[in-house]
Amino acid sequence: MSGILRYVPQGPVSLSSDAPGWSAQDKDEQTKGPTCWKCKGLCVLPLRKKQKISTTADADAAPNQRTCPVCKGKGYLPIKSKYLQSQTESGVITSRRRRPRGWMEFGHIPPAVQAVLASSASGDLTREENNNSENANDSANTAMQHVTSLLSQANGRDDDYDTKRKDVPITMPSFENQRQQQLPQWLPSNPGEQLCNLVGRWRILQRVASHRWTTDDLVTAHVAASTFVSYQKSGITTSTKTTKKGEKKTIRYLDLGTGNASVLQMATWYLLSSLQGTQNKLEAVGVEARSEAVGLARRSLSFNLGNVEVGGKVYTGGLDTTDADPMDHDVQIVQGDFRDLVSLSSASNDLAKEGRTDTKTMEDVASKRYDLITGTPPYFRVDFTSSKKSTESKNSTNETDSNDEVITAAVIQQGGMPTSMQSAPARCEFRGGIEAYCLAASAMLSRPHGKFVVCENWLNDDRVWKGAKEAGLTIESVLPVMGGVRKVNNLFAVYVMKVKPEGCDGTGDNELEDENKVRPSLIVRDQKGKWTNEYAKVMEAMSIPMV
Repeated sequence: MSGILRYVPQGPVSLSSDAPGWSAQDKDEQTKGPTCWKCKGLCVLPLRKKQKISTTADADAAPNQRTCPVCKGKGYLPIKSKYLQSQTESGVITSRRRRPRGWMEFGHIPPAVQAVLASSASGDLTREENNNSENANDSANTAMQHVTSLLSQANGRDDDYDTKRKDVPITMPSFENQRQQQLPQWLPSNPGEQLCNLVGRWRILQRVASHRWTTDDLVTAHVAASTFVSYQKSGITTSTKTTKKGEKKTIRYLDLGTGNASVLQMATWYLLSSLQGTQNKLEAVGVEARSEAVGLARRSLSFNLGNVEVGGKVYTGGLDTTDADPMDHDVQIVQGDFRDLVSLSSASNDLAKEGRTDTKTMEDVASKRYDLITGTPPYFRVDFTSSKKSTESKNSTNETDSNDEVITAAVIQQGGMPTSMQSAPARCEFRGGIEAYCLAASAMLSRPHGKFVVCENWLNDDRVWKGAKEAGLTIESVLPVMGGVRKVNNLFAVYVMKVKPEGCDGTGDNELEDENKVRPSLIVRDQKGKWTNEYAKVMEAMSIPMV
């Protein structure tokens, strides 16, 4: 028995794979990727009218059929060759961005970068690099000192704007007590990993030819964090919770489907950089189902916020231009299907009994209400072929009938399925679309002023308004984004929402009022392909140099 599903079901099947159904069936080679988007895995297409058989492969096809030109009759697409090649190459720390003369990153500095700056000022890193080249087995040279020197090479000196730097490959000398050395989690030590620039001095771990952060993430994080900070500074509270005199107010921030945590970390950087010295502490959490993305996100956070000890001194991170006390923060990544938060937030649910997710951690997330929620839903529709597990399989695993769903194939209905397993759920609707994000945000937002900031493909604009209304949300503003002045249509839009006030008839009832909520399009590039002044302001606010 089989059927077609719109999304991967909640439950064990959701966490059974990072991208259930993505791989071609009966896969016996590591180079086999997703089902072909053109022929839907059938290997052939109908013969076009007046079209003649032109290849040997076509001749082997059935009458009135031709071999699929995309997959060459295989029914599946190969994994990116660039990704396969990267698996034979060492990880790297990418070089620091080029900067205009006199320009300097601002905002929160990661502890590891603080250690580099302090050691560079004292000359310790120069001596360390010389020592490593002269005597790699010197026990005085700790692994952490060597890793810091690699980061220093990638970053270069703050006063050097001209030297062209290169990515720094990860090479570890054979230390005498290497087994006792604790390498930092954020080190891109696995093949194909890159520790890349994010915002300010922050970095993010990404894989070559896999899911990576984009303009969508940057604009969403900027709109979310800047909107929230403006509310905070205007004196408008986003929560109904009151605090005692002298007690720090907890700002709670949730990122749905966080992926590699690019939006979570960008927004967190902005909040820490903008609200330092205020009577606030930050609790932020990202929820993600994909195990690989969870691992990368946690390791990225260990670079940006994890303490570092170098040369007997502990660095904790903070601002570089202020003596304000560091803002208390607790930022975590939780593995789970964010759709489960809707049921978990209710007093009565059976998720723990059904074993749907890491219920203890997810229940803790669901037990709170959040002042700010962000989401960057996937854009493209996918249909899933499902089947029931065999009786023998269910008996061998002692599974109940409610958990016997198996995803056998994922076939994209819009565009082409990414040939990277990690990119596929980030771009395609595996675990819900904008509607699921709206439902989860509505359940988790604080009342009455909590903000939900989400981006969506402009082609799905109607779905956003409908999904918001059905979830009990009202849209406050819409920022369309256009890739360039030569483009005809918007690429995506960022929506700011809140829970619908009591007595409000809902979003979409007054078309004129809704139209007034749509701001002029933010255009990314001008006619010459350069950043526009409007987009430059976004980059500057996120401490990214204009070059």
